Amino acid sequence: MYSVIVPTFNRGPFLKRSIGSVLEQDCVPSGDIQVIVIDDGSTDNTEKIVADLISQNTTKNEIVYLKLQHIGQPGTVRNRGLNRVEGDFVAYCDSDDYWLPHHLATASQVFKKNPSLKMVSNFWGLAQFTLLPDGRIKNDYIIPTHDKMIVNTNCRVHRAECLQNIGQFNTSCWGEDQDFFSRIEKLFPCHKTGIVTSVNGYIRGGNNLTYRFDSGIKQRYF
Repeated sequence: MYSVIVPTFNRGPFLKRSIGSVLEQDCVPSGDIQVIVIDDGSTDNTEKIVADLISQNTTKNEIVYLKLQHIGQPGTVRNRGLNRVEGDFVAYCDSDDYWLPHHLATASQVFKKNPSLKMVSNFWGLAQFTLLPDGRIKNDYIIPTHDKMIVNTNCRVHRAECLQNIGQFNTSCWGEDQDFFSRIEKLFPCHKTGIVTSVNGYIRGGNNLTYRFDSGIKQRYF
């Protein structure tokens, strides 16, 4: 079973695509995915959107919704999700990004072939998203892949048992994900597939942390 952490803050228009991409993974039996949505005090219609997704969910996969008062620390928000993990494996999908249908299956095959591995990392493509007036999302660009040794949070799938040794995310506003996954990599055997299985989005004119922080990529492509 896979537990998937989906932190969100005022990302209502993107949630259906993000959560849907997790629920509809290929080659994963229905009922083997637990989606944990952690709402960091959103002031938009996030709560209603998630409630609608839960009521309309035709899969056997579970959607758990946690509503918090606004914290503003990505690591702390993800930790609230980690406290609810029930699966054997933990994965991550930020609410303004999405997975391709083969994300979990790709990692699963590697774990089956190499049972000693504790974490498998796939790869990512980069898009610029524009929210249209009618609520639809337009992918303006899909950027060619980068160095396949560079992975991010959405690429990672690790065994839940790792948490017993490395703990949880720190509470820094930046770099908490690199710190968390580097602790797994230092202690356990891990593998990078180099296969693109997720799409990371920069929201045009966006206020998402990555868009503001990673000025180098933004200037290079946008």
